[in-house]
Amino acid sequence: MDNQQESTTESETGNSSASNKTSHERASHPVRRLVIFQLKLALDALRDILLSPVSLVASLVDILSGRQGDNSYFEMLLKFGRTSEKHINLFEQHQDSSQTVDTVVHQFEEVVKNRATNQKKSKNTIDKTERKKEN
Repeated sequence: MDNQQESTTESETGNSSASNKTSHERASHPVRRLVIFQLKLALDALRDILLSPVSLVASLVDILSGRQGDNSYFEMLLKFGRTSEKHINLFEQHQDSSQTVDTVVHQFEEVVKNRATNQKKSKNTIDKTERKKEN
């Protein structure tokens, strides 16, 4: 939903409070996006640091053993790199990937939000029970 549609919806309903933001609005909060981008950068850098020496070893083994083409360790490493790039989805260009860092972060947020909601409900129930005992 673009900003113009959101403004129209808010003016029609007369409701523009922060608590009524859509999940898309919360998901696109600049600080949240920055934190997720930094996480992706770290994962991307870690992958690159690990793949660099592994690529040297894979190439050396391929050369010494005569492996070539799709059967080579280096090609397998490239395939792994392409797959991990889709999962990291650093620049959000892989919309077709089913499991990305974004989906994992979203799932984590939902678990934390549900846990907080359940704790609040439990606390309210305990408070009500204690008030009944006092009366």
